[in-house]
Amino acid sequence: MKKGCLVVFALFFVLLAGAAVGALMLAPTMLTETLHEEPVTLRIEEGDSLHRVSENLKDHGVIRSAMWFRREAQASGADRNIRPGEYEIQPGSSFEDIFTLIQTGQQRDQIRITFPEGYTLYQMGGRLEENGLITRKEFLEATNQYFENADADFDSDPLYFPMEGYLFPDTYFFEADQPADQIVSIMANQMEKVLADYQEQAAEQDMSVHKLLTIASLVEKEAFGDHERDTIAGVIYNRLEIDMLLQFCSSVLYGLDNGQELANRLLYRDLEEMHPFNTYQYKGLPPGPIANPGRASIKAALQPESHNYLYFVVGNGGHNFSRDYQDHTQNVEAYRSQRTLEQ
Repeated sequence: MKKGCLVVFALFFVLLAGAAVGALMLAPTMLTETLHEEPVTLRIEEGDSLHRVSENLKDHGVIRSAMWFRREAQASGADRNIRPGEYEIQPGSSFEDIFTLIQTGQQRDQIRITFPEGYTLYQMGGRLEENGLITRKEFLEATNQYFENADADFDSDPLYFPMEGYLFPDTYFFEADQPADQIVSIMANQMEKVLADYQEQAAEQDMSVHKLLTIASLVEKEAFGDHERDTIAGVIYNRLEIDMLLQFCSSVLYGLDNGQELANRLLYRDLEEMHPFNTYQYKGLPPGPIANPGRASIKAALQPESHNYLYFVVGNGGHNFSRDYQDHTQNVEAYRSQRTLEQ
């Protein structure tokens, strides 16, 4: 064999070995994550083997690898005491949770918490505190610590909470004694899973995750429902394109109380407050998300409706959109008249 061929083969095996090592390093984290987003019912019959249980979990979309589940179950001894029964596997369950369930027929105490789309971190912390898990302060401190350990590519100086927008609003099942750092990690990982579905689209548009979530959060806070998310996203892009102030009340409200949104109504004098999130005073997008957006708003931020609208105001069942200021003024007057009649 020629010397050149030997060099090529040697290089090939070095690369192959490197890839194998890399895969082994990533496998424990990736393969031990559960995937399901809704509760899954697992039925175990008398005499069912670990192999059958693992294949059922794989078929139900709970785990990535049946073989890896068996490996971990054998290492923990869970394979020697599988009990028949019908078990509900909650989203966010760990392998250890599943091992406990199939061995004892009992699930660890869990608390079900739903975070609505558009909730801020401050509101999320309040909901966790209301349910007796952790305090709002502990949650917010944990988000800051998570950010410190992350490799962020945006300026956090003007932000009240650097992880705002990066925790996915969803229904979660937390253990009663779950620490704050684990709660934040679970919610941040869920957002990463959602964003992975749009990674290619964002790359094609040369859009950073931070910009995507910022636009999506504005859509989330302004939209009345799914039927107008794409339209509102289109207004944002239209205004940005002509260097026009966004003038979104939702961003002004967010900045009034340092991201806590204690105010429930906006006054004219509030529009003159000079804070980084005042889109009546500063052009362009605010420095970061103003809430934690859901999937529909993220999709709208990437796929805005193509139109010529520059304005919108509250109307019946949603917003009235207009292309020029004169039409917008008429829509505003109609809204004010309606409000007067209702009062």
